[in-house]
Amino acid sequence: MPKKILFVCTGNTCRSPMAEGLLKKVAQENQLALEVQSAGLAAFAGVPPAPEAVEACRAKGVDISSHQTQPLSKTLVMESELILTMTEKHKEMILKKMPALQDKVSMFSEFAGVGVEDIDDPVGQPLEVYQKVLDQMEGFLLKALPVLKGG
Repeated sequence: MPKKILFVCTGNTCRSPMAEGLLKKVAQENQLALEVQSAGLAAFAGVPPAPEAVEACRAKGVDISSHQTQPLSKTLVMESELILTMTEKHKEMILKKMPALQDKVSMFSEFAGVGVEDIDDPVGQPLEVYQKVLDQMEGFLLKALPVLKGG
């Protein structure tokens, strides 16, 4: 079971911090010793999460309000045992730069066993879209839970 998981999206203000927050909550509830982080392929450092992302997470008992964006770095990648991307394009971009990561990089949906399913970027959309994205990710996490538990 991977102990250090990194979620990757584009700007690290919506999808990956929401996934990070969700997995931290699930890990705590299931006594899983996981270190979870997130980063963005086109992120600047130190930007707070989108207010809608914070609100959508809060409704599920997840607090990401203190999250600060960080760009994807070689250090983050090397420290992570599993890198989960939100879209196929994210995965391709990482592997194009670092083909040696083939065994560590997976789409979130692939890891959850639901095949190739992008998680669309909710940025600039109403709160309901963020909630739908969060529900989609929660579904993936529930499907991936046996793997995360080492089953």
